[in-house]
Amino acid sequence: MTPPRLTLAQFISLGFAALALVLLVLLSVFDAGSRRTILLASEQLMRHASRRVAERLEAHLDEAERLVESLESDAALGLLTAATVEPVLLGALGGRPQVTDVTFTFGRAIGIYDGDEPPHEAGELRLAPTESGQVSVTRATADNAAGLLMRRVRSGADGWRADETWIASDGTRIPAEPAAAHAAPLDPTTHPSFTTPSRPEFRGRALWSDLSFFEADGALPEAERRRVVSLQKALWTTGGTFVGVVRVTVHSDRIDELTRITVDEIAADGDDHVVFICDRFGRLISRLSPFDRFGLLDRGGGPDPDYGDVRVVPAQLPAPVAAALTGPAMHDATSREPTVTRLDVGGVSHLVSIAALLGNRTQGWLVGIVVPESHYLAALDASRRRVFGIALALVVAAGAGAALMLHAMQRDLRRLIGETTRLRHFDFLPSTDGAATFRDVQGATRSLEQAKTALRALGKYVPLDLVRELYDAHREPVLGADLQDVTVLFSDVAGFTTVAEMLDPDTLATALGAYLDALTRAIHASGGIIDKYTGDGVMALWNTPRPIDGHPARACDAALRSVEATHALFANAAWEGRAPWPTRFGIHRGQANVGHFGAPDRLSFTAMGDGVNLASRLEGLAKQYGVSIVVSAAVAREARDAFRFRRLDRVVVKGKHEPVEIYELVGRRVPERPPPPFVMPYEAALDAYFARRFAEADELLRAQPEDPPSVVLAARCRDFLIRAPASDWTGIHTLATK
Repeated sequence: MTPPRLTLAQFISLGFAALALVLLVLLSVFDAGSRRTILLASEQLMRHASRRVAERLEAHLDEAERLVESLESDAALGLLTAATVEPVLLGALGGRPQVTDVTFTFGRAIGIYDGDEPPHEAGELRLAPTESGQVSVTRATADNAAGLLMRRVRSGADGWRADETWIASDGTRIPAEPAAAHAAPLDPTTHPSFTTPSRPEFRGRALWSDLSFFEADGALPEAERRRVVSLQKALWTTGGTFVGVVRVTVHSDRIDELTRITVDEIAADGDDHVVFICDRFGRLISRLSPFDRFGLLDRGGGPDPDYGDVRVVPAQLPAPVAAALTGPAMHDATSREPTVTRLDVGGVSHLVSIAALLGNRTQGWLVGIVVPESHYLAALDASRRRVFGIALALVVAAGAGAALMLHAMQRDLRRLIGETTRLRHFDFLPSTDGAATFRDVQGATRSLEQAKTALRALGKYVPLDLVRELYDAHREPVLGADLQDVTVLFSDVAGFTTVAEMLDPDTLATALGAYLDALTRAIHASGGIIDKYTGDGVMALWNTPRPIDGHPARACDAALRSVEATHALFANAAWEGRAPWPTRFGIHRGQANVGHFGAPDRLSFTAMGDGVNLASRLEGLAKQYGVSIVVSAAVAREARDAFRFRRLDRVVVKGKHEPVEIYELVGRRVPERPPPPFVMPYEAALDAYFARRFAEADELLRAQPEDPPSVVLAARCRDFLIRAPASDWTGIHTLATK
């Protein structure tokens, strides 16, 4: 039962009596609230510091990625060869003090080795036996002025040979000790840094190594050897010819320095903070003191002379850090957003922040911060003293009770006005501001909440987003339509009937709801509206009821956003491991009758006409050509500046007589990124097909057996090679099905 509300007169009478009680509880409430606020602020500061450490380490490793990208660009253009690589590698180390070594291992690929005998494994590249080699440029020490060592390894009739040349800081070249004085070099193309990135599954990917000792320092004592991480990537020309594998080694002696945070970064005295970098097994990667050393450790934490990772062997590990390294936060850190927890160590409460680092740049490294809670609560005593001043101010303010009453009334009225404003903006969510102060205002608030409840129920059946658009456009919904230029999108789940039969009704409804919600959000984010849900798909419109610029490009963006959103949904644990639902899209820009159809008391805002039917047919064509997104020429022409398209075919869809040119939307256009490798060969084959050169087209298409449109067009070419088309054949393909 709702308790009775105070009238305005009762509030004034009881206000002064309540002041004494407020003064009694004020100190305890303020103390608890202050403690909670300070600790929340401290967590934010620790998150900021953790992100700063991650950004520093990322900047430290960025040089390697930029250098690999530069060498990859040279290789793609055919500028990086065994004959030209030496000056390129020498220039690569110039101005990059953190880069310790750049190595280029090359060879002429003659196929994929499918055997299982050494030295190759299944899936590795097979190279011409006499055209392989390696060129590396290495800093002699971490000192930039110590000179460079260039090493060349080539295969010959009597095995592998190596020669070395010292290059001083002034450019002078001094031959090193003859290679015969050393053991014969091993075949560099069998080293994991070459075989792993050159495997087909890693094509186009740059692979980072974990922290290790630099191989060139193998003769030095362990304490003097440089710690490095390296980045390896296989390089290919634009035409798809294998060039070699580049490895860039970055020295990581500055990791300890990168973990040091300043007073400004913590916004307090930073002396109590212990910042460290570790791996998921609780082994330190950064030193906590100058007395710590580095060594090879296995995953159990002890030394392993045969195998291990380079990790810190601390001279003395502080108890809070030891507790953090074995705490639950180590297993919960899965993103760069830090996880802040509390640990009690020796009766002292500590805050612990753990965050993952840099995605695939490190092998599961984490950044951690440990600090006593008392570091942030030292100022709380001073805050308590200020409470007494606040209490005194409240006593003085008691004489102005009438003003307080007016203030409270104005606050309630502002709340009511805010709720009505939310209603005007079609926001029907329940109010979270709490009950009104006065009973008079509470009655009005209750009536308003009841009205919002009815509108929320109505919103389950009526597309309120569309009503909002019509309201903003000042259009009265009446029967009638206008011929408008719109972009229409249709979507459909491939094989949805089979999926539906395998799920119980409740599970199907929940999964379908989550799936359609992902598509709806993507469409709304691109400025479109949902016309209707067609079972497992949607029909969406752009440029109505309110005109928008670039609506074909917005529809393309919505389709790609939908793909990204559904991929995220399928990868989420809430999807419960069910198979993904592949989605097909059809997009067309054209004229359509747009307006309100139906009965006078039950309207439906939709679009009708040939343009809508063609968009639906394009979605069906996506299945026939084995692609995800098919657009008309009108869409491709308008959106080609922002998106990449592949010309698929020239067809006459079922129910039509005029041919249309169709395109596949393959992704967003990135200036420095070339089109996917299957685009140009396919379009060249399509031109040959239209020119009746079916054998030439078939040869181009056979080179892409994994590309579904190539398979479709190749089959058509082979049919025409057996039975030539009529003399008046124009290349237009007539479809008998939707």
